Amino acid sequence: MSDQTDIRRLHGSWALVSWERFRGGEFLEHPLGPGPVGLITYDPIGCMQVQMIARGRGLSSYRNPRDAANAALRGQALPAEFAAEAARAYSTFAGYAGRYEVDEANSVIRHHVWSGIDPRMVDGVQERLYKIVDDDTLILEIRPYMVDGVEHGDTLVWRRIKSMSRPHLHADEQVLGKD
Repeated sequence: MSDQTDIRRLHGSWALVSWERFRGGEFLEHPLGPGPVGLITYDPIGCMQVQMIARGRGLSSYRNPRDAANAALRGQALPAEFAAEAARAYSTFAGYAGRYEVDEANSVIRHHVWSGIDPRMVDGVQERLYKIVDDDTLILEIRPYMVDGVEHGDTLVWRRIKSMSRPHLHADEQVLGKD
């Protein structure tokens, strides 16, 4: 166990190992499917970012999805197939960025969201209970929340990225020792 403060132990980049959702204390689902790919970074000046995707999302048939999004902003009709692709891309990605603060006494980290895929999160706070295990594993838990009168909760497990010595691999493959 390190004698550093938790905030210093958080500094760096972490690869997503798993994301599990529970309902009534029982496993419910993997929100992005099994084996999602993700990266969360905490820097020393207080900025953070997190991006997570479902593994094997596939490519868009649209030449440049940004062109389609810009067309939609201009009020131009989009091909029907793009609407389905956009919905799939949105539902298989989670991410946001902003600043963070750590409450070590209560093992809570607060992400103050500046930008994100979900506009409802922007200018809000995402609070997580955290546990750092052996300086290499970070466990983030979303505080329990109610859905249809039943308590739900999420647990995300991250592994510290110590090097990118094998740049052909995703970060999660490097920390999990895959080739």
